[in-house]
Amino acid sequence: MQKERINKRSISQKFSILWMMVLVGFIASCAQIVAPTGGKKDTTPPIVKSSYPTNAQLNFHQKQITIHFNEWMQPLTNPKAQVIISPNVEPFPKIEIIKNELSIKFKDTLQPNTTYSIYFGDNLKDNNEGNTLSNYKFLFSTGSFIDSLNVKGSVQTALDKIPDNTFVLLYKEKEDSVFTKKRPFYISKVQTDGSFSLENIKDGAYRIYALSDKNGNYYYDLPTESIAFSDSLTHVSSNIDSLNLELFLPEDTTLRIFEKDKTIKGGILHLTFNKELSFSKDELTATIIGNDAIIPIIFQDKEPKKATIYFTKLQNDSSNLTVVLKDNGKLIDTLKLKTESKNFKNPILFFQDTAAYKSLKLIESTPLKLISSFYCLEKPDSSKIKITDTSNINLPFLISVDADLQTFKIAALWKPDMKYKLTILDSALVDLAGNYNKNQEISFWTTSVKKAGNLLITYELPKKNISYIAILKDNSGKVLDKQILRDSQAVKMDYGLRAAGTYSVEVIEDVNDNGIWNSGSFIEKRLPEKIYKELKPIVVKENWDAEEIIKVDFSKKAMAPPSNPANSLPKQQEGKANSLQNNFNQERRGLFGQ
Repeated sequence: MQKERINKRSISQKFSILWMMVLVGFIASCAQIVAPTGGKKDTTPPIVKSSYPTNAQLNFHQKQITIHFNEWMQPLTNPKAQVIISPNVEPFPKIEIIKNELSIKFKDTLQPNTTYSIYFGDNLKDNNEGNTLSNYKFLFSTGSFIDSLNVKGSVQTALDKIPDNTFVLLYKEKEDSVFTKKRPFYISKVQTDGSFSLENIKDGAYRIYALSDKNGNYYYDLPTESIAFSDSLTHVSSNIDSLNLELFLPEDTTLRIFEKDKTIKGGILHLTFNKELSFSKDELTATIIGNDAIIPIIFQDKEPKKATIYFTKLQNDSSNLTVVLKDNGKLIDTLKLKTESKNFKNPILFFQDTAAYKSLKLIESTPLKLISSFYCLEKPDSSKIKITDTSNINLPFLISVDADLQTFKIAALWKPDMKYKLTILDSALVDLAGNYNKNQEISFWTTSVKKAGNLLITYELPKKNISYIAILKDNSGKVLDKQILRDSQAVKMDYGLRAAGTYSVEVIEDVNDNGIWNSGSFIEKRLPEKIYKELKPIVVKENWDAEEIIKVDFSKKAMAPPSNPANSLPKQQEGKANSLQNNFNQERRGLFGQ
């Protein structure tokens, strides 16, 4: 009996322990916080519930503003960069967010009878989902009214893309240099499309600037910061709706070397400068110390910041060399260089545009252009060059060397739709250092002139007494032609036969008549030269004349399409390409005695 009671007690104890374990587990599971499932994500932006003072409050003379939201907010990480206060307040107030409360504490007395705007942009976000209260602005006045004048407009750039952190700045001071010394009185951030809006401005005269502010201090203090400015005071007595500013990177007027080779290879030294070269050959000179002879320098037209120095009588023993480089007698740099021995590389010839010759082929009436990997002072040896067609028949030709000493042109009586092989034998070309080529073969194809079109463009220019630069590009942006236009307000350019396809045109207002585009200078109060980009593609069709009229208007980004769109000419224009072909053939027959 005693034993039975003991067993029952044991069972009861075990049951109690088991029950306690279940209960503890249940309580523990209830204590866990589990995210609700199946609910919709919060996408609602935060709401301002109240503020002191109220938005647009008049006669405000306190030193603190408090704004309450309907939910907890993310703190501001860098209030000085995230919040724009106009007019500028110095010292900058203490701005912080704690839970659902934003406080602004001014450290000094505010100006009397002034309207203040506090702009938060897209920096006010709720704590849970990061929903944004976009473009929130808080207004108040220390006087009896709110200033209501606005200045709106756009900021443009030749690069077609507005840099991040670009601002429009207004100064009450009249001195030009204030831009570099003080923070602005009014400030507005420029949108990605270039538009800006300065609101709640007081009547008065202002200097207006735009700045791509890389270091976020609202000063123009870095050479890499782009700027824009109005060249006169702007009087704001009524709303201004269309103020346009041209953003540019100020020009570095001092010529200096940006990149250079450390070794003279094959008698050649390549230099890259900090700006485009606009002077003539005899202004840029190079001399070897100990040798009074001036070394020839050739500019690279396709890369206007580059120049090449040719050394024709150097010893090939890797000796040290000191070269003095001058611009019109003024020292630019003293270069300490080494020379490299002969045959550092086997020179080769290749197509000027390999991709183009593979896809577009060579128009039958045009010369074959090739680029050498080295520079040659003399014409290649024609006896060591031959051109054959598919029947292995030799084709007579003429070869010439361009002024850059690197581009070769081969003219021949090409047949349409024919495959040719160009063979260049050993030592056909010799470079400045005595290096010579090895055997090389190049195949190419011709296409009928009927598959090309003649391109003519008439430029209607704003002024007669200013030079302009007209630039023709292909659809990839590659420069095909650059012409100087002057002495007439209507200039007709015949670009000759062009492969069927689309082209684009840019026109530069060349104020200083140096043949290149020049940026502006803040110090000289000189704006950058204007660029007009015709956005309407110029289309060239096979065996058609494309005639365009481009009305250049620098006040616009692009003009409306011309009244005579490309290739809409009467049908009797068709066939002009054939007549051009006949004229060209006659000239070539005279050239080759055929």
